[in-house]
Amino acid sequence: MKKIVILFLSVAFSSLSAIAEPINQHGSKTLIVYFSQPEEVKLEGIDGVSGASILEKNSQILGSTQYLAQVIQRYTGGELFRIETVIPYPTQHEPLLRYAEQELRDNRHPELKAKIDNLADYDRIFIGYPIWWYKMPMPVYSFLQQHDLSGKTLIPFTSHGGSRFSDSLREIKRLQPDVQLITQGLAISRDDVADDSTVTRVSDWLNQLANMQQ
Repeated sequence: MKKIVILFLSVAFSSLSAIAEPINQHGSKTLIVYFSQPEEVKLEGIDGVSGASILEKNSQILGSTQYLAQVIQRYTGGELFRIETVIPYPTQHEPLLRYAEQELRDNRHPELKAKIDNLADYDRIFIGYPIWWYKMPMPVYSFLQQHDLSGKTLIPFTSHGGSRFSDSLREIKRLQPDVQLITQGLAISRDDVADDSTVTRVSDWLNQLANMQQ
């Protein structure tokens, strides 16, 4: 298992408005929805292979998708919403893998802690998730089934172990046929999320999205 230790990353806040303005033009609001499951680990040895990968940021343990969501939030000024389940997932790596695999086999969509009641306020929604067993995690299915995102622009991002988005974009479109799905999503290997280059990659991706909208 590869140990991941993230170094302090400085964000060039002077460039935020240049990126955020095209993304949030015409007074629209941005929402960043994500599912991420950090595991309990010792700070001196951080592991994550097939499940929810993790990293250390200023002595805080974060899921890799959670960290990507936070970087996107810094650049866009969007609001964060974390998908959380009523029944918590195991926080140890191997039990989490087994639980997620069984959940997938049973096609079990877990109950979520909260639902977004003010979706009308948002025109653009970033949606982020890791890839578990070559699929979106089941809580993301729950979220997409419980919310009507018709007419909104949906922008996916993922941390993965080599399968990139796998079949998740097709599944999103199946569950939300009336969204404008941006297929040029951000897919970063969980082994690379901790790299210094991640902030630049997110920035470049957001600029590409902004240019698409002009």
